Amino acid sequence: MYDELLRFFTLQAEPSPAIFFSGENTDLVKTLCARLKLEYLDNPDAQAQYALIDLRARIASIKTLEQWKALRTEIFTLCKNLFNNHQERRFITVIAQNMFIDGKYEPLAWDISYVIATIFSLKDEKISCLGESSLYEKVSPKNAGNENFYLLNFRKDENSQNSDELVPYSFRGRKAKFAEATPQWFILKPQRRNADEILHPAKYPEDLIDMYVSAYTKEGQNVYDPMSGTGSTQVGSLKLRRNAYGTELSDFFGEIARKRSKEVITPQQESLFAENNDCEVRIEIGDARDFRKFNFPKQHYLITSPPYWDMLNMKGAENQAKRIESGLRTNYSENLKDMGNINDYNEFLNSVTALYFEIAELLHAKAKLTIVVKNIKKKGINFPFAWDLCRILQEKFILLPENFWLQDDISIAPFGYGNTWVSNTFHQYCLQFQLP
Repeated sequence: MYDELLRFFTLQAEPSPAIFFSGENTDLVKTLCARLKLEYLDNPDAQAQYALIDLRARIASIKTLEQWKALRTEIFTLCKNLFNNHQERRFITVIAQNMFIDGKYEPLAWDISYVIATIFSLKDEKISCLGESSLYEKVSPKNAGNENFYLLNFRKDENSQNSDELVPYSFRGRKAKFAEATPQWFILKPQRRNADEILHPAKYPEDLIDMYVSAYTKEGQNVYDPMSGTGSTQVGSLKLRRNAYGTELSDFFGEIARKRSKEVITPQQESLFAENNDCEVRIEIGDARDFRKFNFPKQHYLITSPPYWDMLNMKGAENQAKRIESGLRTNYSENLKDMGNINDYNEFLNSVTALYFEIAELLHAKAKLTIVVKNIKKKGINFPFAWDLCRILQEKFILLPENFWLQDDISIAPFGYGNTWVSNTFHQYCLQFQLP
């Protein structure tokens, strides 16, 4: 891994490029630098083309939150020194992991990213997932792992703040009785979408629903999705003999969801099914924020994927062009109530989190929630949507370890490297929460 990072982030055109390293494996990095003809630096006051800070060993030794706060102060000071001498438009990579401290899940990697993003510009996060893996049609222990860490990439550029103020720790870990029921990471190749499903510009697969609903509910229990789309949650839940409920703002997609769900309950070709499905399904067409008027029963589990801000309204993307050429929709709707049409990021974030706070009253005590999201890159700026969701939702919900849905059929190389940095995102967060 070190070798790949050093090769990728240094320009060999310069004579003996200098790199700064901080971490446990100094001898290894020195050996790699000699092999790659790089100048090794351990002094943050010297000018470097690239900086690599590996915090994994130090984080693993943390026993209290106060120890972490001391370390984050140290890293803030280190990055301030690095910034003053770092070459313009060059990168710094920080390797870190989230972990439990005193029985509470603390997202330390996200927190250190917030800290360093007040100095350098946050450009990208990559996930290193350890364990055997290969491409399977469905998730299974053979292609799932239970260990991961973050590679956080920052750059000194025109968007860098170089703030002198250390941001406070903004997460709120709380203890919960939690047994890992789902893999920390998995590779999932969705099945080919049918004609109705492909009409939706951002659909997740029933295989994903199968894994989480099986893990967190029992037959006959209730599953809810406040943003149902074409009904992936309902179809997947019904096939597992769970009751399925939801809301969908778009009457166009809501009717598709109802049609697909009805086909599970009363299939046209009943002879193909071994037994009738007597589970209840109800998808109401309307604003999820009006859920109270639909009189849903108490729910045992919620799984959903909110809009990824207004990214579907961005013009010029390759996928947009393909959908336009095929006569397909490129956004969820033109409805002004649609959160995917909010332009301001903070307004969008507050709208999404406010919805989840309200919906909490619909859930049984100790109910679990899974929210499928990505961090968002827009106009050269990285918006850590997944992390921001967790930071705010911890006011009401207990944060549990995140899972990663990996897509290994997407190139991880950045576009336009050397002039700009537009990295592919090939993982989605499956954020896990529990009501107290």
